[in-house]
Amino acid sequence: MADDRLRELAKAGVTRVRVHYADLIGTTRAKVIPLDVLERACEEGLNFCVSVFAIDHAGVMPDGTGIRDEVNFRDMQVIPDLETLRIVPWERETAICLADCRLDGKPLETDPRNILRRAIAAAEGKGLRISVGHELEFFLLRWTPERRLEPYQPTPGLVYRMDARADPGGVVRQMEDNVRGLGLPFVCVNHEYDPSQWEINTRFADALTAADEAHLLKLAVKETAAIHGLVATFIGRPTEGGGTSGYHLHFSAWGGGRNFFDDPQGKLGLSDDAHAFLGGLLAHARGMTAVCAPTVNAYKRFVAQELGPYFVDWGTDNRSVCVRIPAERGEAARLESRLGDGSASAYLASAVHIFAGVDGVERRLDPGPPTERVYEPPVERETVPLSLGEALDALEADSFTRAAVGEQFVQAFVTIKRNEWRRFRLAVTDWELREYADAL
Repeated sequence: MADDRLRELAKAGVTRVRVHYADLIGTTRAKVIPLDVLERACEEGLNFCVSVFAIDHAGVMPDGTGIRDEVNFRDMQVIPDLETLRIVPWERETAICLADCRLDGKPLETDPRNILRRAIAAAEGKGLRISVGHELEFFLLRWTPERRLEPYQPTPGLVYRMDARADPGGVVRQMEDNVRGLGLPFVCVNHEYDPSQWEINTRFADALTAADEAHLLKLAVKETAAIHGLVATFIGRPTEGGGTSGYHLHFSAWGGGRNFFDDPQGKLGLSDDAHAFLGGLLAHARGMTAVCAPTVNAYKRFVAQELGPYFVDWGTDNRSVCVRIPAERGEAARLESRLGDGSASAYLASAVHIFAGVDGVERRLDPGPPTERVYEPPVERETVPLSLGEALDALEADSFTRAAVGEQFVQAFVTIKRNEWRRFRLAVTDWELREYADAL
């Protein structure tokens, strides 16, 4: 089958392959190889310095990650997964292939794709095949001559509009074409609430396939924007005074051809497993927030009385809660986590939710009563962490989540993110200067 696929690509004019993997802060890393080298790369792997997993957004390798000088900056092997091989529609003669990372012949502990594989195995051990739908929002922005970012199309009130007024340059239409051309299961595109805020959805799929497709969707959107000299960003609140973008993950569990979360006789039409899975999500929500909202900016979404999570709660078709239960039942019965934003890794966000849900099923956790009215929890609830620093504390305090994702991952991730949090706390912002410099 691999030979057939390679011949098919060669016949289509492909001469090179971008071999990609995701690091633990959500950045995609890659090497480009000739197509005729791909088969050998699948057998031997491509060498990358393993310490790339210790690099932060500023290009710095902070001390203490455990995968820098501690492992002598050794090479890992990156193994292309030919199941993910596809042609890149916006780049001539090029295909893309996702990959897995190995060290000493074993899956690399800090590789997000491998962590998700472990979560899938944990669910399958309980007889649950998890399907996930990724709902990503993003803003399309342009740089001003003063090097500030402003909306690509600043006109307000264009929510659910799809016309030349909303997309005057046809950029989003090209994104749509590129997503479809990449072979992703495109469902719909729509303008969201704020100026130049958009959403492109793909269909739900098994957890690994869905994460691969979400990763590639973000890549297609960002690269298409860059070709047009624009910036597509998935961070939570990219403009001062503007709205926010969420990252909503929809979970269902399957076995024997049926959705285990559906039960017409159950409470709210959901099964006991669904309620227990929900209980696990709530029990570990604070511990997994740092992974699902992994930037300083992400916490600008967590504001009381806005359409984002604030309390660790749940509700039925309620968009102010942490975990929403959409109205559909039958095959569409599912749980929607609204905890993350698009700066999260699709692999890691999926993994921590699955681990948490499986723990809930195993311990038959009770989620408690739902929040029925927006912004008003019916009982005393904890809030979600309200800063990256608080979220990192919560992750370190959650022994289950730490063990599930692995101590090596936690050490590297927390070290990088604490350094990020420290740098932010030392930064002087434009807001501070406008607010205080003349007055005080």
